[in-house]
Amino acid sequence: MSVLVSVLISVYNGEKYIKQAVESILNQTEEDWEMVIINDASTDKSPEIILELANHEPRIKFITNEKNLGLTKSLNRGLKECEGEYIARLDADDVSNRERLKIQMDFMENNKEVALCGSQGMYISEDGKKLGEKNLPTHYKDIKDKLLFNNQFIHSSLFLRRAVIDKVGFYNESFKTSQDYELVLRLAKNYPVVNLTERLVSWRVHPGSISWISKKQEWDAIRARWLGITKYNYPKLKGLFNIFLRLGWFIFPQTLKRRHYS
Repeated sequence: MSVLVSVLISVYNGEKYIKQAVESILNQTEEDWEMVIINDASTDKSPEIILELANHEPRIKFITNEKNLGLTKSLNRGLKECEGEYIARLDADDVSNRERLKIQMDFMENNKEVALCGSQGMYISEDGKKLGEKNLPTHYKDIKDKLLFNNQFIHSSLFLRRAVIDKVGFYNESFKTSQDYELVLRLAKNYPVVNLTERLVSWRVHPGSISWISKKQEWDAIRARWLGITKYNYPKLKGLFNIFLRLGWFIFPQTLKRRHYS
């Protein structure tokens, strides 16, 4: 099967939100896509929910890991199954705007030099209510200048050119978290990466998503920055300064950080 866009989702015990994520792709105005869903040995009803949807939609390719591999290895397994010219990422608890694939595909088709485009986003609650907006830089230079400070992309908004991914490599499996950040740093080293001005994804905030302020995620993000300055030729002074700041945040008490984000 030849398709233009492969939507890649990995799910582990995502029964509460996976149907909404999948349906946000089923409702896309762009129809030239496949959906590759990796079930990372879920123990809840996620597989049953996905199978019910897949039984009515032949464009869904559903694959189950025999044992739990973690997000990074699951995404890489999914990438091997993707047949599209473009890879669109979506987390199992997030939602895509129904114009998302069309808008990002049209942009990439008209800007062949760009390896990756993301978008602006919206924070939503567990029940889908709008909490706020996520605004990110749009131009390559601005993004690259800020990348060592923080990831400038929403993972669920990533729309990647497959030919470039095949050149730079898949997700780095030494990262259990922040794998998207490390990949973006690697891509942005040699290829233009941009964010579109449109708000194309809704990013769900709930207790299960708190992992992004966990010690492991903070440490992996520091490791990604270290690779940025030692392997990917990002400015050393800026990188070391940001690593120093993040080390301070790393030792900051978790309870206070959770209070800050609540």
